[in-house]
Amino acid sequence: MLLDINAYTGHWPFRQLRGNTLEGMIERMDRFGVDKAVVANINGIFYKDTHTANKELFLEVQSNKAFADRFISFATMNPILPWWESSLQVCHEEWGMKGIRLYPIYHEYDIVDERCVALVKAARDRGMPVSIPLRMIDLRQRSWLDAGSELDLNHIASLVREVPDAKYIVLDTRQALGRATTEESANILQEADILFDTVRGSGVPITGYSGVSLHYLLKTFGPEKMAFGTGTPFLDYCSPFIRIAVLDEADEKANQLIWAGNAGRMLGNLGDASGKYMRGCSFCLR
Repeated sequence: MLLDINAYTGHWPFRQLRGNTLEGMIERMDRFGVDKAVVANINGIFYKDTHTANKELFLEVQSNKAFADRFISFATMNPILPWWESSLQVCHEEWGMKGIRLYPIYHEYDIVDERCVALVKAARDRGMPVSIPLRMIDLRQRSWLDAGSELDLNHIASLVREVPDAKYIVLDTRQALGRATTEESANILQEADILFDTVRGSGVPITGYSGVSLHYLLKTFGPEKMAFGTGTPFLDYCSPFIRIAVLDEADEKANQLIWAGNAGRMLGNLGDASGKYMRGCSFCLR
């Protein structure tokens, strides 16, 4: 199995996206041999009520049986909203969503705000992983209306310190560039049940900038804490395959964990990687 832990449906108000529906995404997945994808609704970042976006996602998934078989829905949650508890309950119990995504920058709250901590604990109690993008886009490309800030791994460690027994998925980990974690933060993250995606980190070491590369993640946290992600529809679909393919330190066992094994374990034993991913790599490297 090949499992993408970082995908979206919906619209970005500051830039045109292509293939930003489940129908468009499934065509791309079939072309590259991706079996399943964890998906959230971009619209939840900008709607006043994130629950509306979660309902949109649920209805889109239900519109086609193939979607229900291929997509794993994550609810967009905002702990500032006073009804987040009932929203989480509906998303999990009625709509079958398997995890949550948080956007502290866009929803304007501190990552260790007591309301955020309470939400993470509630997700933990339901067995739902907590997914947090360090950024959505390259800030050099942002609109003047867009949020001009970002998270780093130290922020993630501060949340893990508050709720050490939750399950975490950190997306867009290239944002560690120029923000190397402290020794305390690194130790916290090494002990956590956490996955880092492979979306933006270069597979090639860059002298003086080891924090940007997947080699850094692999060496610091091990292959058991890495998982394949594409960032679709924001990024091209080829690059994530190439980044993993050039990881010299990763043997076949490590590759199996990165392609699907780690994410499958965290999300509920969805299966092991079967080598099907090579179809995607072969396409990219032609």
